[in-house]
Amino acid sequence: MRFRKLKLVLLPVVMVVTLLLNGCTEDNSKVFRDLGGWPKPPLFQGNPFASGGVGQASQYTFEGLFQIVRSTDKIYNRLAESVEHKGNETIIKIRPGVTWQDGKPFTSKDVWSYYMLNNGVEVAKHLTGIEITDDTTMVFKWQEPSPFTEMKNLFLAQDQQATIPYHLYGKYIDKVDELLKQAKPTNDPDKKGPFGLEISDKLRKDIDKNWQDFLKAGPKMPVGTGPFIVKKVTASDMILEKNENYWKVENIHFDRIFIKNPGSDSSGLALLKSGKIDTYPGTPPKDILENMLATNKDLVHYRMFDPATIGMVFNLDKPPFDNPKFRQAVVYALDRTKIREVGNYYGQEADVSMTGMPQSELSKWITPDNREKMTKFSYNPDKAGELLTELGWKKGADGNWADPSGKTPEFIIGVSGGWLQAVNSAQIAAEQMTKFGLPTKLLAVDGSVYYNNATKDKGAYHMSVDWVDVSWGFMFPWNSLRNFYWGGIGNMAHLPKFKDGPDKGKLNMRLPGPDGQVVDIEKTLKGMPYLQKEEERKDAIFKLAWITNENAYGVGFFQNTTGYFENVKTVKGWPREDEFEKYNRSLPVPTEPEDIDAVSEINFGFGGITYFVEGRLSPRE
Repeated sequence: MRFRKLKLVLLPVVMVVTLLLNGCTEDNSKVFRDLGGWPKPPLFQGNPFASGGVGQASQYTFEGLFQIVRSTDKIYNRLAESVEHKGNETIIKIRPGVTWQDGKPFTSKDVWSYYMLNNGVEVAKHLTGIEITDDTTMVFKWQEPSPFTEMKNLFLAQDQQATIPYHLYGKYIDKVDELLKQAKPTNDPDKKGPFGLEISDKLRKDIDKNWQDFLKAGPKMPVGTGPFIVKKVTASDMILEKNENYWKVENIHFDRIFIKNPGSDSSGLALLKSGKIDTYPGTPPKDILENMLATNKDLVHYRMFDPATIGMVFNLDKPPFDNPKFRQAVVYALDRTKIREVGNYYGQEADVSMTGMPQSELSKWITPDNREKMTKFSYNPDKAGELLTELGWKKGADGNWADPSGKTPEFIIGVSGGWLQAVNSAQIAAEQMTKFGLPTKLLAVDGSVYYNNATKDKGAYHMSVDWVDVSWGFMFPWNSLRNFYWGGIGNMAHLPKFKDGPDKGKLNMRLPGPDGQVVDIEKTLKGMPYLQKEEERKDAIFKLAWITNENAYGVGFFQNTTGYFENVKTVKGWPREDEFEKYNRSLPVPTEPEDIDAVSEINFGFGGITYFVEGRLSPRE
């Protein structure tokens, strides 16, 4: 009987949501139709920091003081009205009259609350504190030395500060404030925690417990300051309505957002193809892309620059990959053109192994003269053979190479099995290595275990395929270099670290640079955000890029070219409309600065919903 009663209670809710979706879908004049994922009810909740967050609704519901466009580093003021840097202080004024979606005013205390409770974010590591001057003014106080000005802007622009309203989470914010006041300031860089404080183990435990308690709290529906409010959520659909009290409501030309949860890429493409959604991220294989455009004449596809390279890192803990000359040989043995054609037809190949930064950034940060000093690793199987011969390897009658002991090893490439783009690329690489005479097998495993397999002990794979030279947040190359050397990719490569002593866990990498002088990689990375002169920054970037390339810690298969499908029948305001016919609705990566900005910003993953907030998108009449 309990089960029957539950069905009777739920059925009308499902029917109402279905009617709402169907009814609103018929009136496309004021509806924007997106797709994405979120925790399925009853797991869905309003706390964006809880497990699974709020999914695709986040960008419509929440915002920050700024909006940074990931691929260009262009920064828009959102909730910040003005920013002023004065020495070691940054004064920010927020827009007056902004309210949370439940009607409560948004104030400086809410920004302070975000950093108090969410104190593990980047900015907190560089501040001594945040001073509230009044409801709309606050002062960020930087530690000495402070990052250079552009770095301060990038740090601040990363955060979505309007996500922890004090009026909803005050008990947890006050608690962490009390705990942090128990910590003492320290000048020891190895002991510095948030706001330059030394956090004892006991204090850290109490802070972590408070955070875990916060994750269990919150409203049933998200409460942000953004232009749309979440109204209905089911396992497959989400309905958002315009926030009539939004601070820039005059720019919001849609009454509702409908979001579908397709469950798979193929289902999402089917929705796009049938005209049931207005946008879709990514660039599928060439044949699928062309079929989509041929089938639905209302679609336009924009290709765009992506600061991310799919490639392969070598496991230095597994001989012979501990030898840089052997790693170089493998790079020379790979025909990256054929890998690119399978992995991303429109991607861009490189003539370097990998550099710790997207290859497109090399020309911006490395002078032509210095670029010439970097070893070129274009496809050259003869050169690969020469290097192996120098190492004492010999090629047998069966076409396979044997190491100096006379043994022909077998290698394994690991990859996350659900990521088809990487799987296909890795498969071609394995086949090429085998054909060259280095027998290699591909091992595609579930994504939930792939990373642990690659990083545990000595690692389960000789090589791991992933995003290698990639910038996830902003484009200044320190961001991608640290992703490699300090992040997950470096862990997959098993880069050498101190195993004990005062430097335990830090990189144990002091290597000759381009001029023969030894470079301490850990020290160089730590110091880069504080280099006040651009010439100094460029010099440090070049040294690290040169060392990364010369030591061939991995190989970038291709820099990805991503894209976006847009429906131009239902929505207007998309860029480059005068070029639709010229390129048969398949627009290449733009080259003009204005077009680069515009195309980047229609990518919700790069620029959020900038196009909505700036009023550029509207329903087509």
